[in-house]
Amino acid sequence: MKRANKVIAAVLIAGVLGMFLVLPPAAEAGGRHWNHGHYHYSGVGPFWGGLAVGAVTGLVVGSVIAAPRVYVPPPPVVYQPAPVVVQPAPVVVMQAAPVCSNYWVNTYWNGYQWVPGYWAQACR
Repeated sequence: MKRANKVIAAVLIAGVLGMFLVLPPAAEAGGRHWNHGHYHYSGVGPFWGGLAVGAVTGLVVGSVIAAPRVYVPPPPVVYQPAPVVVQPAPVVVMQAAPVCSNYWVNTYWNGYQWVPGYWAQACR
């Protein structure tokens, strides 16, 4: 169980015990009396007892909740330099662009039929 949970449990127990131990005597001192089926209070005795218990409980719980937190910085991160990979530059063989020319092939007889004329292309 964490320390904060133990402290909160102790404060709650102290508050409940305080309510049963401190407030009834304070209420009796304040002049509680029975009237028409329920208690009536004359004076402000229960108010001061409840205020005192509430103030102490608020101080204890507030000191636990508002206590400064201990900051522990994370361990330093050490970055290693990136590995250096040396590769030779790629060899690019530049070839001359082909030189092409278009020409017309006339109609001709190939031995058993006529072939119509067409355009052809020759590159070198």
